[in-house]
Amino acid sequence: MTAAAAVAVLLAQSLVSSGPAQAAGPLISQGKPVLASSAENAAFPATAVVDGDLGTRWSSAFSDPQWIRVDLGATAAIDQVILRWEAAYATAYQIQTSPDGNTWTTIYSTTTSTGGTQTLPVTGSGRYVRLNGTARATGYGYSLWEFQVFGTIGGGGGGGGGSTISEFKKVDASSYEGGNAPGAAVDGRTTTRWSSAFSDPQWLSIDLGGTATITKVVLNWEAAFARGYRIETSNDRTTWTTIHSTNTGAGGTETLNISGTGRYIRLYGTARATGYGYSLWEFQVFGSVDTASSTAPLLSGPTKPPATTGQFALTAPADAAMVTTTRRPALSWNAVSGAVRYQVWLNVSRTDYDFTQSGNLIDLYTKVAEPTGTTYTPTWDLPDRWTYKWYITSVNGSGATTTSNIRKFSVYVPVLETVADGVNIVNGSRDLNKNGAIEPYEDWRQPVDTRVNDLLSRMTTQEKAYQMFYNAQTFNQSGWHFGPAEGPDLHNYLLSSAATRLGIPFVSAGDTIHGYKTTYPVQSALAAARNYPLDYKLGDMQRREQLEVGTRGVLGPLAEVGTKVLYPRIQEGNGENADVAAAQVRALVAGLQGGPELNPQSVLATVKHWPGEGAGGEALIVYDAVTIKYHMIPFRAAMEAGAVNIMPGYAGSSLLDPGGPGAGDSAKILAYLRTNLGFTGLITTDWLPSGSWVGAANAGSDVMGGADPGAPGYSINTFTAGVPVSRIDDAVRRILRLKFQLGIFEAPYGDPVNGPYRFHQPAYTALANQASREAMTLLKNNGILPLRLNPGDNIVVAGPRAADSLACCIWTSYFHNEYGSKNIIDAVRARAATAGVNVYQDSGPNPKLAVVAVGEGSYTHATNWVKEQPYLPADQLAVIQNFRNQNIPVVVVLVLPRPYVITEWDALPAATVVTYRGGEEMGPALASLLFGDYTPSGRLPWQLPRNLTDVLRAGGTDVPADATESWDLPYDLGATAAQRTDIRAKIDASAPVPTTYGNPLYQYGAGRIGW
Repeated sequence: MTAAAAVAVLLAQSLVSSGPAQAAGPLISQGKPVLASSAENAAFPATAVVDGDLGTRWSSAFSDPQWIRVDLGATAAIDQVILRWEAAYATAYQIQTSPDGNTWTTIYSTTTSTGGTQTLPVTGSGRYVRLNGTARATGYGYSLWEFQVFGTIGGGGGGGGGSTISEFKKVDASSYEGGNAPGAAVDGRTTTRWSSAFSDPQWLSIDLGGTATITKVVLNWEAAFARGYRIETSNDRTTWTTIHSTNTGAGGTETLNISGTGRYIRLYGTARATGYGYSLWEFQVFGSVDTASSTAPLLSGPTKPPATTGQFALTAPADAAMVTTTRRPALSWNAVSGAVRYQVWLNVSRTDYDFTQSGNLIDLYTKVAEPTGTTYTPTWDLPDRWTYKWYITSVNGSGATTTSNIRKFSVYVPVLETVADGVNIVNGSRDLNKNGAIEPYEDWRQPVDTRVNDLLSRMTTQEKAYQMFYNAQTFNQSGWHFGPAEGPDLHNYLLSSAATRLGIPFVSAGDTIHGYKTTYPVQSALAAARNYPLDYKLGDMQRREQLEVGTRGVLGPLAEVGTKVLYPRIQEGNGENADVAAAQVRALVAGLQGGPELNPQSVLATVKHWPGEGAGGEALIVYDAVTIKYHMIPFRAAMEAGAVNIMPGYAGSSLLDPGGPGAGDSAKILAYLRTNLGFTGLITTDWLPSGSWVGAANAGSDVMGGADPGAPGYSINTFTAGVPVSRIDDAVRRILRLKFQLGIFEAPYGDPVNGPYRFHQPAYTALANQASREAMTLLKNNGILPLRLNPGDNIVVAGPRAADSLACCIWTSYFHNEYGSKNIIDAVRARAATAGVNVYQDSGPNPKLAVVAVGEGSYTHATNWVKEQPYLPADQLAVIQNFRNQNIPVVVVLVLPRPYVITEWDALPAATVVTYRGGEEMGPALASLLFGDYTPSGRLPWQLPRNLTDVLRAGGTDVPADATESWDLPYDLGATAAQRTDIRAKIDASAPVPTTYGNPLYQYGAGRIGW
């Protein structure tokens, strides 16, 4: 049976026989965090069983037992489980529940399973639900299309049901007191609360994100509760319907088994029980939300259009039309003789692109409908985007097809910002220059280029020049702000920019290169996992967090291929495989920008460091006319993903501008980007000294990265005197275009009051944890892992990285202790406690083993150790050796930001686990690995040298003359001249480069998959 046929059968089964029984509660597992004992490979991840997609599946390792676990997020009353097996099913398994993920209760068991779709009526409760497979039906692993759990989250509360639909949603309130913001009432944390002003009436409203069917409300009051209140629903926040009312509220935790419908729900307090305000720890709403109005029907995968188009004509909307009155534009086309149906293909934004494939993401289409007539109106609201493309395929009775021409249209229907910033709404637009009339640049119904041209014509030369500079917190006419700033501070800076003559908002961008408030692993660690759909989710998570407070840019991701061992910033790059780098960069750019192009819900990605510092570092890039091809691959991929901002680095290029300056002020290096790669977007320099700004602008850079127009001895007049107006106009035109595309003229602000309560959600932590787990690389293991310890056993955790909370992270993507992040020793201690194992730091009585965490602490431009000494210093090596001398088995945990020479001690430990810079979940992910909660799957993103002489001549320094590796070639540590010639030939022919060249201690891709 083909995969397509199998999916069709499953779909038919789901329609005919496998829906939930009448008594079952709603589906509560979809989209929840998942953990599994193993995965066959990255193509069959655990997350596939809860994605609602019958075309994706989880597949385990080919051994018994195996398990997969869903975290429901809170204790649930479970009444049904549906298992949709692929051909590789379980003959014996148990369904188990747990309150903590450690102690399990079996609620269903069988040894005679026959696979297919199994609907299991069960009764149980717990936060975690696990399928524990004990006998496979085939020689393969266990393979599930879907693992669906039904019931009631928060069940046992006396009726009502459904999932929590209010957590982390947008909120509003009549007032709030002190730091007790409205968002605290929906953040899932009973340590934060909303508190109103001390008067009646007061209200708190939640936007549920779509029309909701409400089945229950739980009010968790602080001591200042409501005696009299109403629960009301609305579809428009204007007309409210009361679904519950009382004058005898008792405070405490009130569970209201009430029902109603609406997008908005409001607590309306009419009588306080105390002299204080109304104070809620949590306002929980249960039920379900209809997402059909915001979800495109995906009737195909992302698809390239047919080679032959233009066989019949589209009629409406007109080509390049700007749709500003509806999110559901009517599409129409000419009839085709003999057609029995038509296929509507639209380039909707997707989360499941194949990021390994080349080509522009915006040129991938999805079939969204198959009407029989010649018109179609979308059944969902199209989000704001500037380049929707569509075509129609006609299908006749015999199945033959013809295809229309392809047209474009945009949709922009913004919600205008109404913050009290001195900017009034006039004729439906923001009056940015505050003159009581709406000019073309203020009119969002006008095309972007019309707005750009109008605004540019109104600006003075000085106002234009400021757009090319940073430091908007001091110079409110500046176009850019260097972040990250906390929400309230950023909001105040944005208010100041609104007060300028033309009201042009700035973009805040910072070095939050691997997470904003939830920090995931650096790109080199992600390259060890090679899970590109997960990379997209991480970028999307960062986008969502930044949008909460209005920070609309980021100085990442990196599009560098790390082929030089001694380059300190190799830790930020993508390993030494250019194809992995390309896929990773595509995914991150698309995630950060929320689709295949910059749009009003994007965070502007800044791809760096052009033209590829992985081939030499921040001093000199050494590739030649052949090897440049390899290092361009991820930059081209970034552009294919919709990147429109590129940062040149500090390094010059011996090929592109021999003897010339660094990339940011090299006209030749920037011209190569424009001419050879066809880049038309923004060029933002790295942080150059003030004396270089005029030269950089004249060379073709559009934004002076980090530049302070008030730098000592500098003024904006110095800049305008040295840069022609035509060059300034060229740069500012690009800047303004991106700002209009970001939609910040209509909506410049985030929510500095409530947005921070939506940071670091449990689902975000789960993504960061998954990324760290999948990156963990088991280099060696003599059987000591997973740990098999008895209650009461002692272990020691030692080494300089054991309690180093910062080693996980770099730049301004931080370890977030305030959200409960744990370093290595704290995480190991917490996990060990669940097994009754005692953990001591540095030394302890009769330890069964020692976990020794070594490697470099956090750094940015320069390494912690001498750059030319990429190996453990004597004091760290001594920690390993001392435990070995005591006959205590050692598990080395290696924080590996760059390739090290580990030959000296490789034989000493019983096991070696590489964590890289694993993000703030590095500690918990490591602890889970050590105790066998999942199996390792990470693989080295670089070769590890066997000897330092494979990198550098004895006594040499970091200069080309002393290098023994080729800085621009992958996989060449210890390689022969013939092998290097072969690598170059492969690159020149655009052929895949085998990863097995050279004679390293560990090859690229090394790592044990499973135990």
